[in-house]
Amino acid sequence: MRQVIISPEAENDLKEIGIFTENNWGRKQRKKYLAQLVERMHFLAAHRALVKRRYDLPDSPYCFHEGKHVIFFREVPQGIEIIRVLHEVMDFSLHL
Repeated sequence: MRQVIISPEAENDLKEIGIFTENNWGRKQRKKYLAQLVERMHFLAAHRALVKRRYDLPDSPYCFHEGKHVIFFREVPQGIEIIRVLHEVMDFSLHL
């Protein structure tokens, strides 16, 4: 099975997503949404061929829309590295 490596920036994104989610919708929803994001990351590691690259963004990362966020990643020898997890309304080019 291919590994999912989470960059420090993506780890911080997940932390901020968790804080925002819990503050607005409670602890149960925070756990559910973060689990959904992490589950999707593992799916992406196993099914990378289903995902398109964003050639319009710096370093042409792969990306996948999950919930209200977009998971950005790149391939590495062990599997995939999650670069960022950004809200869908953000200007991605400013954060990648």
